[in-house]
Formats: sequence, structure tokens, C-alpha cells
Amino acid sequence: MTLPGHLFAAPLQTNIQMVPVALIVPPDTRDTIPSVQRLGVMQSVLLKPSGNPRLPYLIVDGDRRVNSALKYGLDVVPALITDGTRGQIAAASAILNAARSSNPLDEARSWQTALEEGQFRDVAELAAHVRINAATIKKRLKLLALPEDLLAHVGVSIAEGVAERMANLPPEYRQQAIQAAERTLDAGKKFTAADLKESQTARTQDLHAGLDQLFDAAPLLTVQRDPLADLVGEVKRLAALNGIDLPVLLRELRRALPAPNVPDAPVPVPPPPAPPAAPVAPPRAGRVNLGLRPN
Repeated sequence: MTLPGHLFAAPLQTNIQMVPVALIVPPDTRDTIPSVQRLGVMQSVLLKPSGNPRLPYLIVDGDRRVNSALKYGLDVVPALITDGTRGQIAAASAILNAARSSNPLDEARSWQTALEEGQFRDVAELAAHVRINAATIKKRLKLLALPEDLLAHVGVSIAEGVAERMANLPPEYRQQAIQAAERTLDAGKKFTAADLKESQTARTQDLHAGLDQLFDAAPLLTVQRDPLADLVGEVKRLAALNGIDLPVLLRELRRALPAPNVPDAPVPVPPPPAPPAAPVAPPRAGRVNLGLRPN
């Protein structure tokens, strides 16, 4: 088979091509990537000419992906092809390494589609296949609650962590944060954690203002509060804000609790000794009547 000439001509062709797996020299590895069975090969492999007309492509990077495609019956894989020179392989590796620096939004969209189409039962099963922590997947999925025009700035003018915190705000406060971010971005500035803090503290300020109005209207009114319920609500809010599952949190809290202090068993006290028995008086000495009559 004759290779298309433009594939290996300088400069490097950076367009990703779909290459038939049957044209690639099989890799030596037996390792596979389980997610390929459901999602396909999502990260391009790097190929160079092999000099073999029957199997014209040789793997430079992506043995496990190609082996997974072979095992799960995929016909083609996405590939970046070099002319095999050291310079082009270095350039192609740089491109693929840049692609590997995870784009959280692309990942989140792919994960959401896979979940919506029922390819995975839940986030836990998805996490097992893509080998990423379930809490991280949940945080990334929450990013999709932000509008698309704002998501375009994530990783550029809005740090990923700031975007995640914004997405975790309650809807009304999230909208305030979105509007603040849009004003900041329109001014040509970055939206930072300090800017987000104003929207996060708005919730507390609104709560305090509401309580002040309540007490102004009825100064003698006593508000009955349940400290335990308040604490539980705050723990739930913080867990959701940080993408932490409550069962995991409870398990860690149980581990942190000190061992219960079991009191020693009481030492039995022996009963007091019984008082000595009263002495029995001996019979008095005297005559013994033997039934004899006196003389």
C-alpha cells in the first residue's frame, strides 16, 4: 500500500486523522483501557511510517489505546501522524501533551453525555472506567450549570476552582456571581476568588438583614433555633460546596472519634463476717433424781 504523500511531508500536519486499526503494527502491550469499550478512543495516538506497505503505521505513543481498539473491535482510531523524524516526533509529542492537560469542560460534557445516554449507571461506575475520583467528576459536572458564554473563560480569565465554587452556590446567589463575573470580564479583567467572595458573603448578609428586620418588627419575639439542625445544615452546605459525599464524611468522622472510655468493672466487696454464735451455758450441777425413795 502506498502512503498518501502529504501525511509525512514537512511541516507537521497537525490535523487529527482517523486511521484504520488494521493498518497499524500491533503493539506489544496487553494492557487495555476499559472506557474505550463504551466511549471509544478519545485521546489521539501518535504514529510514524513503518516502512511496511502492509502495515504502514508504527505506534510512537498510544500502545494501550490501540490495543484497546483491537480488543473491543473498533475500526479506526484518531491519530496524529509524523514523518518519523526526531523533530516531528518531538513536535507531535508536545501537541499531544498539551491536549492531555485536561480540559475540564470537555471532560464534563463527555461524561454528562455518557451518563444521559445510560452508558454508565451512575457517577461511581463512570469513575471506575475513566479512573478519576467520583468527587472530581461531580465537581466538573456542576460546571455545566454555568452559562456557555461564561464557560468559555474557564481556565483563561476564570480559574477552574473559582468556577467550581461559583457553580456550587445556590441558584439565586449563583446568578449574582454570574452577573458580577460578566461585568468584570466585560471590563477586560480576570474574575478572581476575591471577586467571588462578595457573592458568597451576600448569602450571609441577606440572612442577617432578614433577622434584623424580624427583630425590628417584633422586638419581643423569641426565635426558637435548633443548634443541632443548624450545624447539620451547615455541614451539608460545606460538603456540597467541596464536592464531598456525606457517607464518606461520616466514615472519616467516625475514624477521628476517640475510642469510647469504658469504665472498669467494679471490684466486688466481700460481705462482712457473721457475728460469733452465743455460747451455750453448761447444765448446773446437782442431785440427780433416780426415782429412789428416801429411807
